[in-house]
Amino acid sequence: MKRGDFIMILAVLLAAGSIYGYKWVSNSKEQYSQGELKARITVNGELYQTVQLTKKEQMIDIRTRYGHNTLKVYDYGIQMIYSDAPLTIALDMGFISRPKQQIICIPARLLVEIFNPDSSIDDDDALDAVI
Repeated sequence: MKRGDFIMILAVLLAAGSIYGYKWVSNSKEQYSQGELKARITVNGELYQTVQLTKKEQMIDIRTRYGHNTLKVYDYGIQMIYSDAPLTIALDMGFISRPKQQIICIPARLLVEIFNPDSSIDDDDALDAVI
């Protein structure tokens, strides 16, 4: 490796670190209290269910033609505890409890995303378009 290669690698790592740091700081500024967050569950891009994240434990069993998954709501968050997918990567995503965190199970076409229903509609980090 030559000197230019090291400089290029350092520049890329510095850019990636600064982008990650900015996202981390901007996401930590969002104000919410426990109990007001919700989880949006979509299957194949269509809304399946919206769940209030509470301290009380509840189980959500999702059986579709794409697969079988079980979600557990507890301690103001949500976690996938069962998936019949060949690779159980969604189980490794763990417990999520903050806005914009997601659990994704690709074989079951399942997406679980936490959102704050009281956040402003003019969110700078919101999705503008899909191409």
